[in-house]
Amino acid sequence: MLVERLADGDVRRLLLEAAARNGDVARTIRLAAATPADRLATLRSELDSLRTRRHLDYRGSMAWADDALIVVDEIATAAETAPSRELLKLVELAVGRVVKVIMYADDSSGAIGDVARRLLEIHEQLGDAGVADPKALAKWMIRFSFDDQDFFNPDPVRYAAALGDSGLAVVRREVDERMLAPDPDFAVRYVQERLAILDGDVDRVVELLGGDLDRPYDFIRVAEAMLELDRPDDALAWARRGIDSVAGWQVAQLYDIAAGVIADRGDDVGVFDLRREQHQRMPSSTTYAKLKAAAESPGTWQDERSAARSVLGARDVGGLVDALLADGDVDAAWDAATAADTEVIGDQRWARLAEEREASDPAASLNVYLRLIDSTLEQADRRNYRAAAKQLKRAQKAAAAADLADEFDEHLAALREQHRRRPTLIAILDKAGLQ
Repeated sequence: MLVERLADGDVRRLLLEAAARNGDVARTIRLAAATPADRLATLRSELDSLRTRRHLDYRGSMAWADDALIVVDEIATAAETAPSRELLKLVELAVGRVVKVIMYADDSSGAIGDVARRLLEIHEQLGDAGVADPKALAKWMIRFSFDDQDFFNPDPVRYAAALGDSGLAVVRREVDERMLAPDPDFAVRYVQERLAILDGDVDRVVELLGGDLDRPYDFIRVAEAMLELDRPDDALAWARRGIDSVAGWQVAQLYDIAAGVIADRGDDVGVFDLRREQHQRMPSSTTYAKLKAAAESPGTWQDERSAARSVLGARDVGGLVDALLADGDVDAAWDAATAADTEVIGDQRWARLAEEREASDPAASLNVYLRLIDSTLEQADRRNYRAAAKQLKRAQKAAAAADLADEFDEHLAALREQHRRRPTLIAILDKAGLQ
C-alpha cells in the first residue's frame, strides 16, 4: 500500500539507492531488467561475479549460497519459460562452478550443495524439455560424474529420455571401459547399477546390488530396486530373505519395505503380524509405535498392548517410558521410570516426566527438578546456568502447588550459597527473580 503512494520516479530512485547499498538487490534488479534477448548473457555475467577461490568459512558459505540462489531462481524461470540448448550449457557451466566453490568452502551446512542440487534439478528439467543433444549430454554426464567431482551422481535412468539410444550407447561404452580398471570408482559402479535397472535386467540387478548378501544393506538395495522395477512380489521376497538371514539395525528398513508391500495388497492382518514379529525381535519405542498403528486397523491393540509393553520393558526401559508417554499413560511411565536406574532413564526423560506429572503430583516433580538442577550445575557454563534458572522456575511453581514454598526457598538459598563464587550464575538467577 505504501509503495502505491509513491511516484514511479521515486520508486526508481529508491531502488537505485538500495542497489548501491546492497549487492543482492543490485543483482536482482539486473536480472529482472534483462530482456529476453540478453538474458543468457546477463545470467552468465552474474555467474562470473560469483566465482571465488578464497576459502569460505561456515557463514561465508551460507552467504555465498544466498547470493547464488538469486541467480539460480532466474535460471529456473528461464528454464520454465524459454528452455534452450544454450541455457542447458549455461546450467552445466553453473553447476561446475558451484562444485569448484565447494572445494574451497566449509559447507557443513549443506547450503552450497543445495545450490548444486537445485541446478541439477533444472538440468534434468531441461533434458526432459528435449533441448539436449543426446551425445553431448552423454559426454557431459561422463565428464561431470567420473572426472570433475565426486559429490553428485546424475542418474542415467532419470536422463534416459533425453539421452536416447545414441546417448545411452556413449554412456554404456564409457562405463564398460572404466569397469576394466582394477578398482572402479563408486560413480562408475553407480551408473552401471542404474543402467541395469533401466534395462529391467533382474538378474544383473541382483548381481550388481546384492554384493555378498551378508549385510542388511545388500538386501535393502535389491529390494528397493525391485520396487523401482515394479516387481513388488520380488521386493517382498528379498526383504523377507534379508529379515531371515542377517542382523543389525538396518533390518528395520527391510521390515518397512515388506510392510509397505503387504499394506499395498490391503492385507492389514499381514502387516500386523509382521510388525509384531519386528517388535519382538528388536523392541524399541519405534517398533512399539509401528505395532500399535498396525494393530489399530485389525482392532487387536487392546489384546496386544500389555504383551508389547512387556517385551519393550524387558529390553529397553527408556524406550518403554517414551512409548507410555506417547500413549498418554503418564502414571505407568512414571512407575516404569522410578522402578529403573535413574541414569538409564536419562535427564531429558526425567524432565519430561516431571512436567507431565506436575499437575497430579507436584511434590514428586519438585524432587526431580531439584535433582536435575544439581546435575545441570555440575558444569560451569553460561548455557547451563540459563537452563538451571529455567528449571528453578519450574521447581518454584511445583513447590507452590505442593505447598512447599518454604522448603524451596531454603533450597534456593543453599544453592546460591554453594555457588556464590560463580558470579555469572548469581547474576542470571537475580535476573530471573530467583533471590
